[in-house]
Amino acid sequence: MIVSRCWPADMHLFAGFVTRAQGTPDRPFCHLLRAGAEETVSYGAMYAEAAALAASLTARGIRPGQIVPIVLEHRRELFSSFIGCSLAGAVPAFLPPLTRKQDPDVFRASVAALLARIDPTLVIGSAATLASLDLAGRAGLDIDAPRPAAANPTPLRADDADLAFLQHSSGTTGLKKGVCLTHGAVLRQVHAYAGAIAATDADIVVSWLPLYHDMGLITSFIMPVVLGLPIVCLDPLEWVIRPTTLLDAIERHRATLCWQPNFAFHHIVRLAAPDQQWNLASLRLLVSCSEPCRTQAFTGFAERFAASNLPPTALATSYAMAENVFAVTQTLPGMQPRPGTGAAAGFLSSGVPLHGTALRLFDPSGAPVADGELGEIHIHGDCLFNGYHHQPELTAQRISDGWYATGDIAIQDGGDLFVIGRTDDVLNINGRKLVAHELEDALNGVPGIAPGRVIVFADHAEAQGATELAVAAEPATDAPPGSEAASTIRRAVLAQTGLRPSRVVFVPRGFLLKSTSGKISRAASLAKLRAHGYA
Repeated sequence: MIVSRCWPADMHLFAGFVTRAQGTPDRPFCHLLRAGAEETVSYGAMYAEAAALAASLTARGIRPGQIVPIVLEHRRELFSSFIGCSLAGAVPAFLPPLTRKQDPDVFRASVAALLARIDPTLVIGSAATLASLDLAGRAGLDIDAPRPAAANPTPLRADDADLAFLQHSSGTTGLKKGVCLTHGAVLRQVHAYAGAIAATDADIVVSWLPLYHDMGLITSFIMPVVLGLPIVCLDPLEWVIRPTTLLDAIERHRATLCWQPNFAFHHIVRLAAPDQQWNLASLRLLVSCSEPCRTQAFTGFAERFAASNLPPTALATSYAMAENVFAVTQTLPGMQPRPGTGAAAGFLSSGVPLHGTALRLFDPSGAPVADGELGEIHIHGDCLFNGYHHQPELTAQRISDGWYATGDIAIQDGGDLFVIGRTDDVLNINGRKLVAHELEDALNGVPGIAPGRVIVFADHAEAQGATELAVAAEPATDAPPGSEAASTIRRAVLAQTGLRPSRVVFVPRGFLLKSTSGKISRAASLAKLRAHGYA
């Protein structure tokens, strides 16, 4: 078993990577799956690429501590560019690339706004990506340009408090926040989490997660590199179209560890051919995190893949966020997550706090809540971030006396944490509090609604002087929804809440806005609904 350990002050995040690359250069670093082909990259090859990039950065005048944004699609250079920045002493920061579902003008404007806040001197990307960005006079480094082999960089050295990288939050509202994470905080998280999941040298990580999101970055890049575990990585956009490619990769590589959000369990079950099976016996942990963990998602997945030798104890849960590097809680290996009761009915326990991390729950007045009561999660520990980059006011607002106010609401019961949603998910409908995403989850099963494309919101009716419940949804097809569709939604809301929505509106497909992690951007979608007269 790989266990937690104390790290000396001069330890660098990628020191172990360099040692393995120099000592066992043929050792597999990752297996990259893309367009039906598989490419295996060795530690030696990855180190050579990273060292050459580090030399180019130094030659371009990048100094230690400078932030270098990386905007790349799924390819091996995602890893080498990030490591190369770190070898040069710079601070890498992944930004999401343009996808075919995004508006190019909106993408260009959002990246330009982030670059204005970060204010880097150089951005890494492909020639095509760099040409699509508004760099505002900043230099671009073409990742495909030839560069000479480089000598081994200066031996790595980093203090505990040195900034390791900038992780941008998924951002369901407004401009993404830059989370400042130090070498010490990241290493403590990796080894505390390795202990929580009982990681061993025999583990193999498989992932379709994008690296610009904290779940993918930590579980499917940083942690396996620090621990020396091989990585099997799929293209996220290809996975969305054919989600069972994850099961193909698990079977082929006998992978043992995998992480994904709650919606992905539904997505795989929905698109798996009814008569197709896989051998999933190698899976030790398939962890649900990033979203509230629902009982229904696990039940459906377990039933569908029981015949595929999915171990009953493989399905696990975690509560995680970039501000704590990654995990805050984790269910114990070999133990199935406990289902909630009462106000937590329909949800699964996200486990217990990691070693070195503490949490407590408060009501809106700031008073602590008892077991079984809903409250906002506050966390404290030795993996906590150093604040939001260039946002001191927001940092001071969210961190008080070393405790970080997460904005997430949950219930604690017997030590287990049941995450219910966000504080801004709570709708006050004439004195009655409803959790918006819980109702949205129920509506996702209504025939005719596009999955994940529905939002409920509080609608103030001036004439009645009251706040009422309203629903906006995208139809499942381009055809106009039938007259019965709105009635079906009203009946579903009434059955779930006892309230009848005042309005049900259908918006064009693709109208509602989502974050880079695939969650509905509530504030942005509401603003768009109001701007177009829907709300």
